[in-house]
Amino acid sequence: MTASHDADAPEDPLPVRGADLCGDPALHRAVRDVGERVGVDFTDDLQVRALLGRGRAVLSGGAPGGSCLGVLLLIVAAGLAVADQISPGLTEHRKALLLAAGAVAVLAGVVIARGVVLGARARRDPVFAAYREVLALARAHGLALVYVPDWLVGRTGPEGPERTPLPDLPARVRAESASAPAAGTAQAVPRKPAEVVAWEREQADGTGGGHLEGGALLLAAGAGGALWAHVSDQPLGYAALVLAVPAAVAVWVAGARRGARSSRLRAAALAYLAEVRAAQDAGEPVRELSPPLRALMSERDAS
Repeated sequence: MTASHDADAPEDPLPVRGADLCGDPALHRAVRDVGERVGVDFTDDLQVRALLGRGRAVLSGGAPGGSCLGVLLLIVAAGLAVADQISPGLTEHRKALLLAAGAVAVLAGVVIARGVVLGARARRDPVFAAYREVLALARAHGLALVYVPDWLVGRTGPEGPERTPLPDLPARVRAESASAPAAGTAQAVPRKPAEVVAWEREQADGTGGGHLEGGALLLAAGAGGALWAHVSDQPLGYAALVLAVPAAVAVWVAGARRGARSSRLRAAALAYLAEVRAAQDAGEPVRELSPPLRALMSERDAS
């Protein structure tokens, strides 16, 4: 990721605004006490944005790279272990190949374990633990969280299990003098466009994709029929190729149209995330992000 890309990328909305945390005096006191323990003002949106950026860099950016390196090393180890079977000339070096495979496999294990340990250690960071407590306090006091960062709770996907979940706190009654509205009492903005709803439905249903592979399989089937016709001197086999070519083209055209539609809907979803961030900055209540939108936000941050 280049520096220019980082500078141009839109920032994510906050899970909860500092102004909302200050709206309930009891919640404000509790959040202030948590912040004093770690030296962070969790009602300062700039500090929280910096905290979220650091967490994404440590827990979203570093772990996948280490995992990929570990998997590549495992593939190399497997290749070394069977190299003498692929190339008989290496049979006399089988012992050396097995030793090398074992060494590379151990290195792969170290790389993967290091990534897991670093991720777990980062999630146990007192500041991140304190922010999880702040989010739990906000939820207990009736505030709706826009989202909970996957990296903060050790979740690999929007629906995945949480390795470090938010603390389970009992619900609190908001103070009557609280200026911030309770969750669900104010109309959330911005309005979710129909394109975003369609994109969420498409992601939830798992529709789309596979057209390139389907067209290739049709062509392969047609080529197989033509080969059979040539070998067995049965002209009927050429009909498979005649039918497969237009069918494959039709599948590819349908895939191109669906891909263009998916790209348009995805762009609308990204624009909606930017609108949510702008509305939050303007002090408007925003609705909780759906799992597909949270996944899109994580995907955008990782790209």
